[in-house]
Amino acid sequence: MTSAVPVGRPPAPRLDPVALTPPVPWEFASFLEDAEDAASDGVQPVGRPGKVGVLDLSLGVDAASSVQKTGVTSRYVKAPMQFTRPLYIDPADPGEAFVYVRSTGGGLAQNDRIRQRVTLGDGARATVTTPAGTPVHRMNAGLATQWISLTVGEDAVCEYLPGQNTLFAGSRLLQVTDVDLADSATLLAADVILTGRLARGERDLFDALGQCWRVERGGRSLLSDMMCVVGAGQGRSEMLLSRWPVWGTVLIVPPAGSSVKELLASVRDLLVERCAGVAAEDLTAAASTMVNDAGITVRVAGEDPVTVRAIVDAVHDHARRALLGRPAVDLRRM
Repeated sequence: MTSAVPVGRPPAPRLDPVALTPPVPWEFASFLEDAEDAASDGVQPVGRPGKVGVLDLSLGVDAASSVQKTGVTSRYVKAPMQFTRPLYIDPADPGEAFVYVRSTGGGLAQNDRIRQRVTLGDGARATVTTPAGTPVHRMNAGLATQWISLTVGEDAVCEYLPGQNTLFAGSRLLQVTDVDLADSATLLAADVILTGRLARGERDLFDALGQCWRVERGGRSLLSDMMCVVGAGQGRSEMLLSRWPVWGTVLIVPPAGSSVKELLASVRDLLVERCAGVAAEDLTAAASTMVNDAGITVRVAGEDPVTVRAIVDAVHDHARRALLGRPAVDLRRM
C-alpha cells in the first residue's frame, strides 16, 4: 500500500546518496565492496535515516546595516547537520558572521555521508567553524565521507576553521574540500587531523584516509592536493604522513593580483620562531606558494596536538592581521 500525496503538493524529492558522495579514489575499492554486504552484517547502508547529513547555507550582506552585517539569506539543513544563528563576536568587525556547524551524530560512523555547501555573496564576511572536533569511529564496512564546498563572491572574506578530526583505529574517512573564489575574494582556511587517540597510545591504526583540498579562481586551479592512505600503518611512508601523528594545514589566499612574497617570508620566519627549541623529530613545518604565487599553503606536523594547533592558530592570526588588519578571534572562549 502506498501513501497518498496531498492534492496540489508535489512529492518531496529524494536525496541521492551518490550525488552527496565525492569522487572516491580507486584505492578505496575494497572498502566499497564491503559496503555491498553491509545490510547482511547489520550495518546501516548509505542513505538510511541519520546516515546522510546536508547543509546548504548562503550568506549575504545587509545593505541597510550601518556595519554591513553578514547574515543568512537562504538555508537547507537535513539532520544530523545543524548550525547556529550567526554570532557577531569580533570587536574589530562587528558585521562579520561566525557560524558554528555541527552534527548531532556524535562523530562519523560507517557509511555516513556529510555534504556541506556554503556560499558567501559579494562583500560578505564569515567564519565557519565547529564547536568541537570530530571523532571518526571504527568501521566494519564502507567508509564515511565529508564533502565541503565553499563559494566566495567578490570582495568577500571566508574563514573556514573546523575542529580537528581524530581517526580511531579501524576508521575510514574521505574528506574533500572544494573552494571556488571570485577575483577579489579572500580565503583563510585551517584544518588539523590526528591519526589516532594519542592519549591511549593509538596511532596510525586507521584503515583508510583520503584528504583533498582544491582551490579554484575563475575556473583556474590554484591548488589540487590529494593524499590517500590505505592500510593500518601505511601512512608512515615518507611520501605520506611520515612519523608524525598530528598534521595541520593552513591555506592563505588573498585577492587576485596581491603579492604574497612578503607574507610568505614573514610566515616562514614565524614557523622558524615557533619550531625553535623543539627537536626535529617532534615537530616540523613548511610553507610554499600555490600556482602562480596566488596563495600560500602551510603544513605543520608533530607529536603533540596542542603544539601543532597552537602553530596553526598562530599562522592564521598572522595572516588575518596581514590581510584583514585585525587579529584572530578565540573561537572556543568568547
